[in-house]
Amino acid sequence: MLEEPPAVAALHVDIRLPATAAMTTPGQPSQPPVLLLHGWASTSAYWEPLATELLDAGRTVWIVDLPGYHRADVLPPGFQWTLESAAASVAAIAARNASPVHIAGHSMGGSVALTLAAAYPELVASVALIGMVPAPPNEGFKSMLESQLRQGFIDEATRANCMKAWFGALTVEDERLLSQGFELPFGVLGPSGLAAMAGVDADDPERVAAPTLVIAGVGDRLRSLDQAEAFVAASPLRRLVAIPHAGHSVHWEQPHACALALGAFWNECRQAPA
Repeated sequence: MLEEPPAVAALHVDIRLPATAAMTTPGQPSQPPVLLLHGWASTSAYWEPLATELLDAGRTVWIVDLPGYHRADVLPPGFQWTLESAAASVAAIAARNASPVHIAGHSMGGSVALTLAAAYPELVASVALIGMVPAPPNEGFKSMLESQLRQGFIDEATRANCMKAWFGALTVEDERLLSQGFELPFGVLGPSGLAAMAGVDADDPERVAAPTLVIAGVGDRLRSLDQAEAFVAASPLRRLVAIPHAGHSVHWEQPHACALALGAFWNECRQAPA
């Protein structure tokens, strides 16, 4: 019996166009858009510093809210939050473009990006994993999520611990902005957290045919540099850029360095022989 395809949620997408398009070589197609996929208990707000850098570099940016993460979202009946259903929903967005797109995902968004690239290779020009490589679930996160699932909400202590692990020291205003994802319904946070904890299907990374860049903060407490190096060493299609003075949220902490790494990688992808 054939397996039913995952239900697809209609996603909110914030499409940003640069004031000046990136330079292209005569005879080559225009630069594809960049789809940014956020992590667990996060919102698209934390992409702003990196999006600004990419727009200034002439890139078109599509900032995607994953299923249930936009406040106006109504998920379809029977929708189950898994990496596969999230990837199918993002694939419907990527398919709007006439040619393959660049996918960049942070943390859980990186898991969605890999799942998408494995299942829908025709839609993906490249993959960038920010603060993420497939690895066993962080034991601290696992025990935290399991305790929150038992009580049915994310408590203040857990929220504070997550924010510290993800971002380090923040101003009061940035703390307020970046913690808004915890205000989403637990019916979204719980299942998406379980999907993040379950991680990418073991076969998916090897099925990804697109060039893949891993951007790692040297001080990341959730995904170590050793884990990133081991993942990249397993395939010639993978590259690693380690960024100092950054942790798990390197796109927020070091957006300029992150944008430079992405731009160099995308330019390399364009120059690679077919």
